[in-house]
Amino acid sequence: MNKKVINTILRILNIFFLVIFVILFAIAAFLAFYIITNKISESANYKAPIRFYTIVSPSMEPEIKVYDIIISKKVKNEDDLDIGDVITFYSKAINTGRYTVTHRIHNIEIENGKKYYITKGDNNPNEDDGRITFENIQGKVIYVIPSMGKIQKFISSKIGWILIVLLPAVLIILFDLIKLTKVFRIKKQIDGIEPVKEVDRYKETEENKRIRALVEKAD
Repeated sequence: MNKKVINTILRILNIFFLVIFVILFAIAAFLAFYIITNKISESANYKAPIRFYTIVSPSMEPEIKVYDIIISKKVKNEDDLDIGDVITFYSKAINTGRYTVTHRIHNIEIENGKKYYITKGDNNPNEDDGRITFENIQGKVIYVIPSMGKIQKFISSKIGWILIVLLPAVLIILFDLIKLTKVFRIKKQIDGIEPVKEVDRYKETEENKRIRALVEKAD
């Protein structure tokens, strides 16, 4: 195969793997931010301004599906909550293993001047057990990222880590090493060219062409 064609293929592959690496790095950075912010919120026991949650229950389908990632924003005031809002909250009345629940506000009751929220999953036939207060609410859902949780789950697996993170990184390093070896080899060839002294113009031009050709191969 022509060397020029081989160099073109290698260059295309190098660009391809670089793009893949950048995309995966962005995903990894997002997931790292997701995990760190949630861990900090849990350990510090406070409501973070923005939190990410992976949905593991079909209770809010079809609007929010399993493995969707939701972005939940902290609610500063009770007046910012209305019937129909989707909220993330803790509830002792629902057995979730101390995890949060993401359901819609189905009704609001006021008792002795205090608001109580009745929630319900869109896909559930009945309202949730018990009532929650504003203190139980972690935030209001402002955005849903479809199926992002599937990527998170796959990357977390051993096969996903090898195929999506480790393998592209190794290939990029390998291509860079090949290119670096090629550059050193060409540099050695250039250094091996004897200095031209008192030659005619034609010979000097040919030597310049040779050097230029060697340099171009390194691109």
